[in-house]
Amino acid sequence: MRVSTNQTQLMAINSMLEQQAKLSVVQQQVATGRRISKPSDDPVAASRIVNLKDVMGTTEQYQSNINGARSRLTIEEGVLANAVDVLQRARELAIAGNNGSQTNETRSFIAEEIEQLGKELLSLANTTDSSGEFLFSGGKSKFKPFVRNSQGAFEYHGDDTQRFIQIGPRRRIPTNDSGTDAFRSIREGNGSFVTLDYQHNKGSGVIDPGTISGQYDKKTYAIVFDRQQSLDPNEPMTYTVINTQGEKVTEPRVYVDGDAMDFNGVHTFVKGDPVPGDFFVIRPSYSQDIFTTIEQFTTALRKGRGTSAQLANLHNEMNRVITNLDQGLGRVLELRSNVGARLNALDSQERINEAYKHQIKEILSNVEDLDYGEAVSRLNLKLTGLEASQKAFTRVQGISLFNYL
Repeated sequence: MRVSTNQTQLMAINSMLEQQAKLSVVQQQVATGRRISKPSDDPVAASRIVNLKDVMGTTEQYQSNINGARSRLTIEEGVLANAVDVLQRARELAIAGNNGSQTNETRSFIAEEIEQLGKELLSLANTTDSSGEFLFSGGKSKFKPFVRNSQGAFEYHGDDTQRFIQIGPRRRIPTNDSGTDAFRSIREGNGSFVTLDYQHNKGSGVIDPGTISGQYDKKTYAIVFDRQQSLDPNEPMTYTVINTQGEKVTEPRVYVDGDAMDFNGVHTFVKGDPVPGDFFVIRPSYSQDIFTTIEQFTTALRKGRGTSAQLANLHNEMNRVITNLDQGLGRVLELRSNVGARLNALDSQERINEAYKHQIKEILSNVEDLDYGEAVSRLNLKLTGLEASQKAFTRVQGISLFNYL
């Protein structure tokens, strides 16, 4: 087989170019710190790197979602904390206003402060977040949730949507609460029934808000006072419980100031001196927004009171206000606790996500990053190979058959 001089030199040149190419790959790896610079370097590893980076990007988005949710929930928690302060102050003023030592003038002073508290509470309910969206509008975050109409009633312009955000592969968390949840779905009275006095009662009877004893059937009843035997004022006062059809639920009972009145799951009592014809109503509780409760509070305080019957009406109204405030306060406290639990959940998931990111980074580093010790060894090896190739070329490039002819 003949090997020409040109072929010998071409083979030597190709050998040097091959060594230079291999050296260039190692040099690039050392310079970038990456074992793989293009998919063809290691297709399997390159595919895995793409998948790991996708997982990393998704996890980073979860962390971003957590930050956004935390910001919004932190604002909501602060608003609810302020609402608690407002309602607690209103309750203190309700107890003060219910004191028999107050005069019409001092009650009007209390009403002025209550009116300001109502405005503050309304402002809190219409709070916006850092992006200008209303916290308590549900899904209608661009609409102001609570507005007072021309008749003085409070209208809700939001909805009851609760928005969720993904904070982990299998975990979502609500980032808002509707105005209905926070300020509207508040049951009157003790939450099951409410006790009402007839506005034209002439005696000084004051009914307790009452509690459930047994199974309340959610029906409406009246406690009617009378003297059954005669018109003799020395005869004992009695009362009878009747239903909405006028049927007796209980037989006449002797009235004793402060004694328990129990029937059909209702437990209450009346204090004071009711007169024949006075009556009180027990009906199921309905939902009432907290702003209406504040408004009722202000109205009750501004009414002029002089007679014992009028003062009894004030005490009955204030008892209802206090129980309604307690219901509202309990609802806001419950919601605030729920928001706090969600903030804790965000912190917990954030730690989980951070640990997962660290794990992904370690795997990605093992797949993608260069082993510098091994790379430097290969670099020296490639350099030696290139030098040997160059020396071999130098030795053979001057050799020709004509030198021996």
